[in-house]
Amino acid sequence: MLTRADLSIADSTPDQDSLVQEASQLVENGGRWRLCREGRGIERGFKFRTFKTTWEFMNAIATECKRTRHHPEWSNVYNRTHILWTTHSPSGLSGKDTQMARFCDGVAQEMGEVIEEEGGKGAGDCCGGGGGGGGGGGEGKKEG
Repeated sequence: MLTRADLSIADSTPDQDSLVQEASQLVENGGRWRLCREGRGIERGFKFRTFKTTWEFMNAIATECKRTRHHPEWSNVYNRTHILWTTHSPSGLSGKDTQMARFCDGVAQEMGEVIEEEGGKGAGDCCGGGGGGGGGGGEGKKEG
């Protein structure tokens, strides 16, 4: 399980223990998200069978973003989308990030996300190096 030391939590987060628990569920034990930006964000790639389905997925996420007033950093190439959730002000990981990550997972499942086996090319590999300014590298991997 992640600890507070693994995350850089936004100052506005009232229940930091719950956030640690939520983040752990997203990145561990089969969760497809990974930490990035020194624990200030979470990122994940999604793949669908067609560009049209990918675009519909992005539209569904965009609609929820408007409702929650929280927006991702994302990129798209054909049938792949890379999404990074982080809170910019105050900086760090927040409950909005984990809430939207769970929302993305649910929409992806409903829309028939194509799950690739480990070692396969992920959406982050085609959309700018794995997300949000880190260039992929190993930045998003939990050290331990």
